[in-house]
Amino acid sequence: MSPPQCFAAFLCVLTSTVIASAQTPANFTGYGSTTGETPANIYPVDVNNDGLTDIVQDTAQSPSAFTVSINNGDGTFKPPVTYTLPASNTVPMPIATADFNNDGNIDIAVVLANTNQIAVYLGRGDGSFESPQISTINLPSGWKFMTGGAAAADFNADGNIDLVAWTSNVSTTGYTSSSTELYVLEGNGSGGFTNAYEILTGPPFQPAYFQALVGDYDSDGKADIAATTYVEDYSSGANEYTTVHVLYGNNDFTFDDTTPYTQNGPSIFLIGSGDLNSDGYTDLYGLYGTNGSQLSVFYGNSSRTFDSYFMDLPVDTNPVGASWDGDDYISQLTMADFNGDARMDLAAIGWNADYNQAYLAVFLAGSNPGEFTEQLVTLPNTYIWETAPASGLFSGGFLTPDVVLNQSPNGGSPPQNIPSYLDAELNDADSGYFGPCSYPTGGEGFNVCNPGTVNGTTALFGASVNSFGKVRKIELWVDGVKVQEQHHSWDGHAYFQWASTFSSGTHYATFYAADIDNRLQRYDFNFIMP
Repeated sequence: MSPPQCFAAFLCVLTSTVIASAQTPANFTGYGSTTGETPANIYPVDVNNDGLTDIVQDTAQSPSAFTVSINNGDGTFKPPVTYTLPASNTVPMPIATADFNNDGNIDIAVVLANTNQIAVYLGRGDGSFESPQISTINLPSGWKFMTGGAAAADFNADGNIDLVAWTSNVSTTGYTSSSTELYVLEGNGSGGFTNAYEILTGPPFQPAYFQALVGDYDSDGKADIAATTYVEDYSSGANEYTTVHVLYGNNDFTFDDTTPYTQNGPSIFLIGSGDLNSDGYTDLYGLYGTNGSQLSVFYGNSSRTFDSYFMDLPVDTNPVGASWDGDDYISQLTMADFNGDARMDLAAIGWNADYNQAYLAVFLAGSNPGEFTEQLVTLPNTYIWETAPASGLFSGGFLTPDVVLNQSPNGGSPPQNIPSYLDAELNDADSGYFGPCSYPTGGEGFNVCNPGTVNGTTALFGASVNSFGKVRKIELWVDGVKVQEQHHSWDGHAYFQWASTFSSGTHYATFYAADIDNRLQRYDFNFIMP
């Protein structure tokens, strides 16, 4: 495979087919739980501080609401608890989770579409939430929040979590507008938002599918934003092109906008964000093409460019009833190391209409950049809507990453007010390496299983960490000097393992875990060398 080629100082491209070299397969077992109405999105987060990933889901019912499903630790979930929103729309409201009041519990921020308000439900730490705290945002006259994506991070390094959300000057039932704008809302540290900063102007369309993701794409310790906008051909209704923006943060609510990639239509290009190659730079990835026939990965680097690879996937191009030659890929991607080879993998929902069969399509990373092998995991035979699967810790093992997705009853259109169910695919891997320690039994914090444990003349260091943000790295400092930095991270989880020799005597050490906005957790300890 030849090295990638660079274009326009922003994009390096390599196109290939899926690499078929053998990879250790992942091993999943499915468990189903009845939940609420079929959601547009599912949000994996630990809402009750027990180390297990719970599920928050949006709804499109009237009155608008979201649901919280508590994890039982065995692949099943308690019946969902519904929280009615203070604004009614028959569209899903954008949601972002974070600790907005710095009390050590996860909170839920809901962007109230077709209003200028944000509702924050402060978490009690036991899985329940207080009545919403409403912030009214001073937007330009006629402008309101919309149903595009929302995300949370500390964008000005003041220790408080901020929010990014899309706005438009059109109602949620309209089709066109004169413009769209992406705003960052300044968090006040108590669950509210004050100043609003316009950071990106989008094309004139109702941004239902516009995205907003967070990361540190140049690894400078400042939170960045990836956003997608699309332009529609009004005569045909098809998407003309999707533009990927990466806005590099300056820690002062200003951003340097770049447009590293544009994808031509007819479909909307949806992306995900995470450190796919574990180098400390947040990456982007997505599925695109006829029925999701191309896997695209974009590796971030310090020069604010991306090394990008495009892989053709086998898709089902035959008519119903003909022999099957591949899958349709009908969702966004989720990321974690599913087979324990220290390389981050991707997963999406696959659907084969010939056999009316759903799959979890797992793309196992190879040893070279941009190389993946596909593994198909059969799912229960019910129709699945385009809700992205989510990675998390859904079993009591606190070690291997699992996957959860939402399934709805068979039907020809997304059902309204019809119960669906969560399908947790638990990772039953009996081989592979998933880190030296199980993850903490809490929503945030460290589990240090080797705090300089002495083995002969060598000190062993092992730790795992959970965060309510997105972890970027774990550092080890010994006697005031950073001795190691590692980036085995996925979403709000990371692990660290290292060994070295030190001089005789007592040494003072600290583990630091840094999120993509450089919010830190620390763990202090001593170790003694003979």
